[in-house]
Amino acid sequence: MEKTEIDLIKERIRVKKEQLTRQELSIPEEKELVAETIEERIEDSLKEMPPGMDVVKPDTGMKVPFPSQIVSQTDESSDSIIEEANIKLSELIDIAVEESIPKAVSTALKSGNAFLIDKLRDSLVDKYYQVLKDKKLI
Repeated sequence: MEKTEIDLIKERIRVKKEQLTRQELSIPEEKELVAETIEERIEDSLKEMPPGMDVVKPDTGMKVPFPSQIVSQTDESSDSIIEEANIKLSELIDIAVEESIPKAVSTALKSGNAFLIDKLRDSLVDKYYQVLKDKKLI
């Protein structure tokens, strides 16, 4: 049976707590442990990406700007731009929960949208922290 993201995160948190206890170090708050674990999962997924993968091509002029830059360049309201970015972010979080964090990271990087890439980590921490609390796993 393949481990789910929740199982992987729960296991890494357990190992972190054991290591800190053995080293007689203070154990940080649960949310901080979740944040460290998510960050490690993201870093691991970046290491697993194929070396030749074109994630963002800065020299092609195809960069996707931050929402604030889009608003200043268009007539569209800032609320609709931010709402669209939040919808995409929500879709990435769903991918992370339903499939895997590496899949969500890969999708975010392929988009080239710096806003999504930046917000993904914090959003994943909040989401997984809440899921772990709801399931009484932390």
